[in-house]
Amino acid sequence: MEFLTTCRITAKNANLRIDLFLSRQFGYLSRSEWQKEIQKGKISYNGEILARYDRKTRAGDVITYAGRDAAEPEVDANYTVLYEDDCLLAVNKPGNLPVHPAGVFYHNTLQTILQKEYNMRLYLLHRLDRETSGVIILAKNAATASEIRNTFSAVEKTYLALVHGVPERDVFMNDTPIGFDIASGIEHKRSAHEHAPEAACTKFIRMQSKNDLTLLKAVPYTGRQHQIRVHLKHAGYPIVGDKLYGRDETVYLDFIKNGPTEEIERRLGFKRCALHSRSIAFYHPALQKKICIRAPLHEDMKKYINNQWGSDV
Repeated sequence: MEFLTTCRITAKNANLRIDLFLSRQFGYLSRSEWQKEIQKGKISYNGEILARYDRKTRAGDVITYAGRDAAEPEVDANYTVLYEDDCLLAVNKPGNLPVHPAGVFYHNTLQTILQKEYNMRLYLLHRLDRETSGVIILAKNAATASEIRNTFSAVEKTYLALVHGVPERDVFMNDTPIGFDIASGIEHKRSAHEHAPEAACTKFIRMQSKNDLTLLKAVPYTGRQHQIRVHLKHAGYPIVGDKLYGRDETVYLDFIKNGPTEEIERRLGFKRCALHSRSIAFYHPALQKKICIRAPLHEDMKKYINNQWGSDV
């Protein structure tokens, strides 16, 4: 099966250079790397191979990227199995591993790796951002996937986030609505503001603080894209290592332009967004009861926190 990523240009993205649009829309490659993919003939524009990366986009046009045979960035494939039965598989995803095929990633994704190792189709029940570690649940058959998805709005999730700053209260809520950040030059960035269209609510509990860093437990009551990251940014406690919602937006812009560099990691303080999916509780249709699956904090986050605090977390 050939893997392709196809998108249609919206009016908002019209009159942009193709390489600039691709780097903003698909942040898996830097602008210079997208230029190389265009030079290799990997990008089609309205069905024809694109010859120039300085061509301007037009609303309604279609871009297709034949990226399966392109070199894929290295990932951390060291997942661990947390739970398994005849219907479900739950794993602890490491921090540098995409969940499913997208953009330049096909082979180096959790779903592809697991399907190859288990020699069967697996159905993702939810998603995590590439840099977020923790619990991911997959179904082993379509019927189980359908049953759980029908009740997935009732699942209970918790996350752990290491943030900059020390909250004044041990427990606080953020119910500010979320929408796209129209003030940002980054295409898919979101923000929390009073008139945003998507209702969102997250509870935060302070676990431990030291050296102007805090480990928080986050409990999302809604499931908006980037919800925890956006609400923490809005509250004034951005997540350590978060390129998009961190303290300095130029870090993300530099990352898009140049890819991961030692300078970017130095500015961030940590190589990835320090967010971990700690637990998921849901109704198991085959067992006919509620179960909770928990994932230990990944070693990279534990090591970083211990180095910063000089004690085990």
